[in-house]
Amino acid sequence: MFQTILVAIDESEAAREAYDLAVRVALEDHSSLLLVNVVDVSQLIAVAGYETPYPVDAVELLRESGKELLDEMKRSCAAKGINVSTATGEGDAVDEILRLAEENGAGLVCIGTHGRKGLARLFVGSVAEGVLRRATVPVLVVRPASESHAGVEGHGVSPAAQTR
Repeated sequence: MFQTILVAIDESEAAREAYDLAVRVALEDHSSLLLVNVVDVSQLIAVAGYETPYPVDAVELLRESGKELLDEMKRSCAAKGINVSTATGEGDAVDEILRLAEENGAGLVCIGTHGRKGLARLFVGSVAEGVLRRATVPVLVVRPASESHAGVEGHGVSPAAQTR
């Protein structure tokens, strides 16, 4: 059904569960996966402020940890026989995810969400919501089972999203 599925990867439980679900879909549909990690410099500044000591070092650490995470997941996919590639971006996470989806012909974007509400959502924003609003392809948003009451098979997605 989907030739290429873009999966937004970071160190969160939400991203891990989105990845797990995307792997299942890729195996079922014989899809390729594009694993993407974005270093969102604006979020780093929002959390740490402009006066953060060694901001270049912090960005480099984020790049390195993102690459390590992508490499680990790529090896796991390859061991399952999934055609997988990786890409990294730097800048606004929503913009980069959408750019990479378009450049790579992704037919589906799979992304985790933390389900923030109130002030946390106002100040931190929601990458998943931004992708969902602006994407030109279907978006599968996965909330971790630990944050959801609608979990199916341990995934915080609706039964309709699990049914194929």
